[in-house]
Parts: sequence; C-alpha cells; structure tokens
Amino acid sequence: MDRRWMWGLAAAIALAGAPARAQNVSNGESLYRSICQSCHLLPPVGGAVLAANNPALIRQAINGLVPTMQLAVGPLNLTDAQLADIAAYIGVLENGPAPPPPPPAAPVDYSDLWWNPDEGGWGFNLVEHASTNMFGVMYTYGPDGRPLWFVLPGGTWVSSNVFNGGWFQVTGSSYAGAFDPAAVHAVQVGSATLTFSDASHGTLAFSVNGTTVVKPIVRQPF
Repeated sequence: MDRRWMWGLAAAIALAGAPARAQNVSNGESLYRSICQSCHLLPPVGGAVLAANNPALIRQAINGLVPTMQLAVGPLNLTDAQLADIAAYIGVLENGPAPPPPPPAAPVDYSDLWWNPDEGGWGFNLVEHASTNMFGVMYTYGPDGRPLWFVLPGGTWVSSNVFNGGWFQVTGSSYAGAFDPAAVHAVQVGSATLTFSDASHGTLAFSVNGTTVVKPIVRQPF
C-alpha cells in the first residue's frame, strides 16, 4: 500500500487534543498486528507513532483525514474501545508501560489520637501526611506489663478506607543522660492494617511474631 498517507496522518496528529488512556493493551496488540501492521510495520513508523495513547486521532484518520486509511480500515467499523486498545499498544511500544495509577484518596484526614474507650492505658497516634501516606505509633504494654512501643512507618492505601504496612517494635535510648544512638532499634514483627468504617471509627489489626490482634478504635475526644 502507498505509505504517503502516513505524512498526512502526522499532520493531522499535530492538530489533535490531549491523549486518552486505553483499556486493554493485549487486545490492542492483536488488533494492531491483524489490521495495522501490514502498512504501519512493527515497530510502527511514520505518523502512526504519534497516535500513541490517542485513539481520537486514529478515528479522525479513518473518518477521512487520511483517505487511504478510510479505505483500508473504515469497513471494519472499529469501535472506540478497540481504537483505544490499539492506541494503548502503540503507546507501550513508544513509551513503555503506563505508570501505575495513584493510590486511592482517603475521604477524610485520619490524623488524630485513637483509642478503645473500653480499654484504657493504651492508644494509637496517627498522622496522615499531605502525600496521603500515614505514620502511626501505638503505646501499650507487653505481657510482662512493661511499656512497649510499635510503629507503622508508612504503607499503602489498598482502597479509600483501608491502609496497610509493616509493623515495627521500637526501643531507644533513655531520656535520662546522653543520647545513645546504638540503643535505637526498630525490628519488624509483622504487619498492620487500618480499616475505617467512617471518619471516627475503625479497626487496627496487627501481628506480632505470628500473633494477630484486632482492636476496634475511635478518635479520642478532647
């Protein structure tokens, strides 16, 4: 097929709007190989490379901006979803895989001091950063009755109300006397998951050396 239309497509692409993200790259590869490869080659050449992640441009070309495209592809009646898949496949060839989506946004700021009003003597301090990552500190007591500290130093939002990360037991230098950095230790003893049912209620589930604990928590009022 005469490939002069490629330059027409390139000119049309220069006038296009913002690219759109496609859905199914593997389906786009199958469609590209069966429909487009004979003219565009693999990897794509000419104006086709500029159609990466931009199915609207392919639609414009089929609809008449590039007459040879209309003759070659128009009768197939490709759907918008199929064109989006093709554009996504070209995008992967040109730019590599798309970056992962951002973590889901939490609906509220969960920064506060949390506790269980039926269980005095311990609490969970939670700070949500501007990045939406969170840092938590639990002050409690061990089986021997001695003070014990755990931290959740960041993690990942699994959904808009579920956050999980590593759970560390920490020890440090005494407040009395000179600070001793050699006494500071943070040892991962398990993982922790925060699940919020609303802005003021949730559960803190954590494991310590194989033992799992689940605590209902609420914001501590002042």
